[in-house]
Amino acid sequence: MKDVIVIGGGAGGVPAAIRAAQLGADVAIIEAKEFGGLCMNRGCVPFGHMMLASNVLGAVSLGKKLGFRFEGINPDYGELKKRQDELIGFMRMGVSSTLKKNNIELIEGKGILAGKGKVAVNGKIRSCKNVILATGASWAKPDFIEGDMEGIINSDDLLTADELPERTLLFGRSPWLLEIGQFLHRFGKKVILATPDKSILPNESKAIRTRLNKALKTEGIDILREAGITRVAKEKGGLSVTLNFKKGSDTLAVDRILYMERAPSLKGLGLASVGLDEDADFLEVDRRMQTGAAGIYAIGDLTGLQERHYSHLSSEGALIAAENAMGLNSRINRLTFARILFTQPQVASVGMTEKEAKTGGYDVIVGAAPYGMNPLGMLLSENEGLVEVVADKKYGEILGAHFVGTNVAEMAGQAILAIGMEGTLEDLARAAFPHPTLSESLPEAARNALGRHIYLP
Repeated sequence: MKDVIVIGGGAGGVPAAIRAAQLGADVAIIEAKEFGGLCMNRGCVPFGHMMLASNVLGAVSLGKKLGFRFEGINPDYGELKKRQDELIGFMRMGVSSTLKKNNIELIEGKGILAGKGKVAVNGKIRSCKNVILATGASWAKPDFIEGDMEGIINSDDLLTADELPERTLLFGRSPWLLEIGQFLHRFGKKVILATPDKSILPNESKAIRTRLNKALKTEGIDILREAGITRVAKEKGGLSVTLNFKKGSDTLAVDRILYMERAPSLKGLGLASVGLDEDADFLEVDRRMQTGAAGIYAIGDLTGLQERHYSHLSSEGALIAAENAMGLNSRINRLTFARILFTQPQVASVGMTEKEAKTGGYDVIVGAAPYGMNPLGMLLSENEGLVEVVADKKYGEILGAHFVGTNVAEMAGQAILAIGMEGTLEDLARAAFPHPTLSESLPEAARNALGRHIYLP
């Protein structure tokens, strides 16, 4: 009998298995496809690589301001894809090797719950004391077509294609459409971004999403809001798409529609055998990552809607689930969850927005520091960069931090530490960050909230 069986070998399942093994567990991990999961094979890693290429192209405009002259820049997607595939193959081998070094049994196949303490895989029943579910999410079917239609793709299809489409409509609520749209635009392709919402990133700080929207518009990327697809038809050379808005409609000719909505993969997991509901929107867990069934933990994309589908959240939950499966008492801090977007400028949000904090009953104080008043920000022409800090006014406890600008995904880690350690505005305001760096704007935003900023007008 195994101490722990992990179903799913992605960004959550792999660290869960390793952490349980570190605590002395006899562990098996079951994966139906590639180890590394969506993130490594078809998500964060390949798209991070694509955004790296996109950012190099974006830096050309700054290079011109610094006195460089560029001639004949020709992006080669074939070369980019070749390097990307080689890197992913290397990482995939590294994952398998690391699991084996930790004496974890690797099982290729589809794991299905078969009652308390039982998992069916490859026609056999495996017994265990605890199960950690980490099967992620699956692509949702578009509701604007009946059946399947050639030309309507998700990001898996985009990554496996040998060439990029010339004309793409990116439709939906997924924030990652913004990354892909910017990448395609910089590779010389025509892109149309459309969302059913009133704005991009509707649940994030208004100041952050407004500045990102302005940066994208300045680059030549427009976003159609409150849009719905009412008709899609095959036409010679592509698709004809009718978009409906509050004020009228428009018909577009495109080669592809990119639709990227995902939903937790609950079907076919055998949840009913342990008293859980496979028809729920997602699996509910407590702060220990425990489901409503004894001995069954769940992590990652299974446990929330798409806005919470981030690999680092899966990994955090993995360590907590593994530790609790082995008798410890670990709990997740929901305030330290970071939402990241690798557009240029990048977006990073940690903890509560001002609106969320007020809804939660806090007396809120907010401070902000634009990159335009930061010496390095000025050198980088960071016109849209901003750091915003949200705190409880009574005690000064930091509740959230929100960023837009260069390298803010790295800066988010500083905010995660501050919130996790229950830091205050005073703690942050007195931190001596190195100069000249963009991170200096974080303590300046705290000083701004306290009414004693140094460099802001």
